[in-house]
Amino acid sequence: MKKTLLAVALAPLCLPSFVVAAETSTDEVVVVTANRFEQPIKEVIAPVSVVTKEEIDATQAKSLAEVLRRLPGIQIVSGGYGQNTEVYVRGTSSKHLLVMINGVRIGSATLGSADFSQIPLTGIERIEFIRGSRAALYGSDAVGGVLNIITAYQPGESIAQVTAGVGSDGYYQLGGSAAGQLGQKGWGKIAVKAEQADGFSARKPPFEQDDDGFESRNVVAEVGTAVGDNWTLSLQGYYHDGEADYDDGYGAVGAYTDSSLYNIAAKAGYTKDNFVSEVTLAHNQDKAQNNSQGVTGSEIKTERFLANWQNHYQVNPAFGLGGGLEFYRDSVSNSTTVYEEDQRDNAAAYLNTIYRAGNAQLEGSVRTDDNDSYGTNTTWLVAGAYTFLEDYQVSASVGTGFKAPTFNDFYWPGSGNPNLKPEESTNYELALSGTHAWLDWRVTGFRNDIDQLIAWAPSDSSDPASDWLPMNVEEARLQGVELTTSFNTGPVYHDVSYDYLDAKDLKTGKQLIRRSQHSAKWNMMYLLDQWQFDASAIYKGTSYDDAMNTKVLDAHTLFDLAASYYWTDNLTVRGRVANVFDEEYVVRDSYNVQGRSYFATVTYQF
Repeated sequence: MKKTLLAVALAPLCLPSFVVAAETSTDEVVVVTANRFEQPIKEVIAPVSVVTKEEIDATQAKSLAEVLRRLPGIQIVSGGYGQNTEVYVRGTSSKHLLVMINGVRIGSATLGSADFSQIPLTGIERIEFIRGSRAALYGSDAVGGVLNIITAYQPGESIAQVTAGVGSDGYYQLGGSAAGQLGQKGWGKIAVKAEQADGFSARKPPFEQDDDGFESRNVVAEVGTAVGDNWTLSLQGYYHDGEADYDDGYGAVGAYTDSSLYNIAAKAGYTKDNFVSEVTLAHNQDKAQNNSQGVTGSEIKTERFLANWQNHYQVNPAFGLGGGLEFYRDSVSNSTTVYEEDQRDNAAAYLNTIYRAGNAQLEGSVRTDDNDSYGTNTTWLVAGAYTFLEDYQVSASVGTGFKAPTFNDFYWPGSGNPNLKPEESTNYELALSGTHAWLDWRVTGFRNDIDQLIAWAPSDSSDPASDWLPMNVEEARLQGVELTTSFNTGPVYHDVSYDYLDAKDLKTGKQLIRRSQHSAKWNMMYLLDQWQFDASAIYKGTSYDDAMNTKVLDAHTLFDLAASYYWTDNLTVRGRVANVFDEEYVVRDSYNVQGRSYFATVTYQF
């Protein structure tokens, strides 16, 4: 279906030039995350979701969680402004989702996952989300999927704008951005944003009933240049600093977390004929410090240095070959906790191939990781697709993945277990899809078996009174069906998904916590003259808040409405109502969520 990413141009339009330019046919959309090189999204076998800057602006999302919860295959558990956010992809946990900024992995090496509540939307050009195992290309963490947050300068982009906004619970934001050419061959980009909110009490009584607010400051920057006809050089930077109040459950007054995150990446790219090569050197840091009752608390800071060399050669129109080498060093520094080991190295090599012949396509990937803490892991992926009757495609894939133990798992003083092995997974998928004049659809069946899951257990299995340590004792089977479809009804564009998930602990037979068996999303968009209207309905079925499935979290549906008015080519006014019907719901036992809330923003483009 020749639909656009932002809209279906079936209604009379009177939109600014920068909005019209964003209307790109999905047939022309190019993604880089699925196989680590640029390829049209229609040629990618894995299920991919792309969210553009224009869509984020139109829906007026205030956090990454609000963007992700609209996508298929994802269930979000979040307590509001700056609070802990859990992301479940097809039933896998937050630690099983690899998160990257411009292709560079981020996240805490002690906690084992990215802090989604502290990743702002500043400077984002698009988000690419791959569902299913991708460890054969990316290594540890990519068990449930890969999330790539792209802030890189878009060729030809020339824009300068400022944005201000206010909202419920004392929310406000102020930001600005500029991007454009620097001389004949160079480019530059900078985006800054400050946010703050008074918030609401994170937890229900008997916990402290005060407003748990947050504030953050964020900067994204990039400079680059072309060198000759074949080379490009760029330097990308990302910085976040923020504070978030919380109720710690122990009666502490004024508890808050002071966090910061930065990523700096230098890239050199070479392109000639059918060959593309890129070298990346990056350094990022994730720091968090908990404070309460006016006393500075514990601080843990993890750092990662990464070097990656990736290549792709299109041998002929039918056959492409890619691969690369990767090294990264994780370390724990300036921590108030003294770890037995505070540094580890990981070296990897990977190879992938893509072959197309007529209506058939085959993909294969293999990767070997050698880590000085837990040894060697080899992962692989094989996928195939066949198009028949012109409009239909059947595809299948099978791949393995793993999740490395964290520094806390291995080395936390008094309770670390240096004998842990990585968690291991095998993921199977079978899909049928169709592309028609007014309708696109895809039905995917999946199963992900995860073994050697790390959980606390007695060090002596025959003696429950022995010391409890992290152990490889759990097994889980995550299986289900995912339905996605997009279609038009007159001038209204619809994006609908439904997920059935059976996420089960194989030892107990119980459902994994906070995963609903049934979830559905319905996103709608309508353009009329200078107006754009967006609406979403997100349904999350019954789930459980404990491993024995005794604490029930009731099903609920949330409705959001947003409207944008393009007053002139330069001025845009937007408004949003979240949780329109003021639904009372619980995502975690004893935690509060935000009721009906209102937001308004004004953007002026120079």
